[in-house]
Amino acid sequence: MASELLREATSYVCVAACTLGPAPAWTRDQAAVGGNMVRLFKLLSAFLDQTVQKRADTSTIISRLAFETIVNARYLIANFSPEQVDSFVRHSLRHERRLWDTIQANVAQRGGEMLHIEQRMVKSISRAARIAGIELDSVDLKNRAAWGGKDLRQKAEAVGLDRAYLAMFGGMSHNVHGAWHDLYQYHLEEDGNGAFTPKLEWGRPRPQPLFMLGLLAVDAVHDFFGFIGGDTALDQFSEKLVGLKVRLHAANDGHEAYLVGKTWPEI
Repeated sequence: MASELLREATSYVCVAACTLGPAPAWTRDQAAVGGNMVRLFKLLSAFLDQTVQKRADTSTIISRLAFETIVNARYLIANFSPEQVDSFVRHSLRHERRLWDTIQANVAQRGGEMLHIEQRMVKSISRAARIAGIELDSVDLKNRAAWGGKDLRQKAEAVGLDRAYLAMFGGMSHNVHGAWHDLYQYHLEEDGNGAFTPKLEWGRPRPQPLFMLGLLAVDAVHDFFGFIGGDTALDQFSEKLVGLKVRLHAANDGHEAYLVGKTWPEI
């Protein structure tokens, strides 16, 4: 049931990701938001794929990526402006600026000779900057601040997702980075006496992340429809989205009631 409900939510994300608004294409600023919706659709699809294959180990990692994408999309919508999008885009070009500087320094050391691979890299970096609409010289590598002046936790708080942040992002850091907790949780067997053996079997997915991602995705879809399509889009989808949220909440509440009185490892 959880996977079917998330699949339904993902279908609305796909529709949102294909909604261009009154014009036949997005502007650069709109694309910063729309691209996040496309990314969210793909991540949720990958999350569902790993879940139905009963691979909690990898689906957990993808869930964090999906949550971050939801926060980015909703924060951009809530604070939409050319300056905010410039900050988002410029922040992503820091790697390209470092590569550019490294290549130019290497070329200078050779007395102006540029290798073929460097020529290709320079063209690729120039193309990325052109598409982004950002002058590469404007990317300040000394500025270590997050885009928009807030880290992801602060962005999550700004869009009302501070409680979800702890569960969907903070806690999942273990799994993304391969911390001890991830090894203990999914990749090792412990015999109760401090001895460990490899655990090659995949972890069993739980329904809670599916319910949570479904609810978060529906809210992101609602925000995006309002952003890109206004009342016209919301009139088409609001009632359907509300109905899906009601069913997600009902399924989640039912599952929580089922868990009452159970203890590990039954749960």
